[in-house]
Amino acid sequence: MEIIIRNGIATDLDAVVATFRACWLTSYRDLLPEDVRDAMTLDAAHALWISALGPHPERETLVAVVEHSVVGVARIGQDIQDPLRGHLFSLYVHPDLAGRGIGKSLLKNAIERLHVKGFSEITLWVFKSNSSALGLYEKEGFAVTGIERIDERWKIPEIQMLQTSKG
Repeated sequence: MEIIIRNGIATDLDAVVATFRACWLTSYRDLLPEDVRDAMTLDAAHALWISALGPHPERETLVAVVEHSVVGVARIGQDIQDPLRGHLFSLYVHPDLAGRGIGKSLLKNAIERLHVKGFSEITLWVFKSNSSALGLYEKEGFAVTGIERIDERWKIPEIQMLQTSKG
């Protein structure tokens, strides 16, 4: 299976929203409260992602394409709390294709792009109870920092992870 990682464009919106909502409604079924999942309607998801696929100098949206279909998305840029660090804002892979290396490819590409931009440290937030995502990030050198938060939109604990480049 060939996985192509490229910059997302406006015409990817419907596929990005479909992937995101599939994760939100399926993969996060046991993670997020029902009211949080229910609030992520099609319109809400479109509103969330439409600006991500437009021009934005500080952030980049990457998509993973398999057999001409967008099946994954990641959003990267500068860490809002520490502008000297890069940040992975999100990473989603359609649940129907989970476990096939798409998330790993998307993550590696995101890390590489952030390193090219000059960031030697990269942060991310992940739901504390999302063991599959934690495992993926740990395999790519991210470590839990010990910092936690609860975003009022999601209502569950998130933990911060940090990767420091070896170079």
